Amino acid sequence: MSPSARPGRRPSRRLIRPLRAAAALGAAVAAALVTAATAAPAAADAGPPVPARSAQAAQADIVAGDPFFNDAYPGRCTIGAVVTAGFLANAHCGREGDRVRGHDGGTGTVAWSSPESGVLLVEADDGWRPTSSIRTGGGANATVRGTVEAPVGASVCRPGPTTGWRCGTIVAKNQTVRTPQGHVYNATRTSLCAEPGDTGGAFYSDGQLQGLLLVASGNCSTGGTSFFLPINPILSRYALTPVTG
Repeated sequence: MSPSARPGRRPSRRLIRPLRAAAALGAAVAAALVTAATAAPAAADAGPPVPARSAQAAQADIVAGDPFFNDAYPGRCTIGAVVTAGFLANAHCGREGDRVRGHDGGTGTVAWSSPESGVLLVEADDGWRPTSSIRTGGGANATVRGTVEAPVGASVCRPGPTTGWRCGTIVAKNQTVRTPQGHVYNATRTSLCAEPGDTGGAFYSDGQLQGLLLVASGNCSTGGTSFFLPINPILSRYALTPVTG
């Protein structure tokens, strides 16, 4: 037994002071441990910080052959030739100032619509990005490489939200077509079928954009004929630049 702790004698002041200091230190350590234990679950519940949505994730793409919608026009239309400002489509799909939207959230405004030419231009808002892609069906895309005109007899294909990817041949050029908006000249005739909802879609031959679907007769069950507007005169007339890859 320590001399300072014999029975019947009070502990000396020299012993009491260290004991009190040790007790205070122990209480402080215990309080710190309790604080850490209670704070840990709160940090775990918060989880890692959620990253802000990137501009890339918010981007919608303009792809030839995709549908677009105009609340002022009943039904849907098809994105035709993609240009740096947005895209071209059939003139009956909207009037100047109409707001349109894509199936994946992109939006734009009809800059002009020409019944004489049979075409309109949609200027895309920020976030709706023009691309050189064209839908070919089955989730696949092809790339528009240019706008070199194909000859009569050449194979030609087109996408369409209603009837999908269809192929045929170019039958004749410089055709006059009567539409509800008036006569359209210099159209190209093909053996491809088309149905409502496909209007305005792009014609494509061996990597080259050929034109925009104007009108069609028949259907894709029994066969039909379609006419497209050659793309190069339209691009030249309105000083537009196609998006190519």
